[in-house]
This record gives sequence, structure tokens and C-alpha cells, in this order.
Amino acid sequence: MAKLAYELNQSLDGYVDHQKLGPPRPELFHHFIGLLRGLSGMVYGRGMYEVMKYWDDDRPDWDAGDHEFAAAWGPNRNGLCRVS
Repeated sequence: MAKLAYELNQSLDGYVDHQKLGPPRPELFHHFIGLLRGLSGMVYGRGMYEVMKYWDDDRPDWDAGDHEFAAAWGPNRNGLCRVS
């Protein structure tokens, strides 16, 4: 039987604005990369699904960490479910 884990990225007051937060520190970014590598799939709401589509394209301004995250994200799209 598979394990189901629930995660939510938001501030303590419940607010999430990924554009204003900016990129995570390298240590935190590598933590998320490690989490992605251990997943079989993900379930996202419509809004977060649209945000995460950013990682579908290879962008010229990405650094090595961005490419590493996109590589970890890519295989998980196969089990991705969008919920409206």
C-alpha cells in the first residue's frame, strides 16, 4: 500500500504569494528537490497546477539548482492530478 502525504506551503497567517516570496534559500530549495525525488505523484488544485507548469519549460535564465528542480519535477508530472 502506498503512503499518502499532505503538504501545504503557506505563511503562518495562511497567505501564499509565490511572486512576492521570491526564490527559496539554496538549502530549502535542495530540501524540496529531495522531497520531489521521493514522490510517485502529486495532487494540485487548479491554481497551484498553473503555477507549477512553470517548471515544464527549460528557461535560459535558470541556474543549476533550477535545472535540478525541473529534472526532479518532470517525472512527477506523470502522476499529477489537477483538481478544479
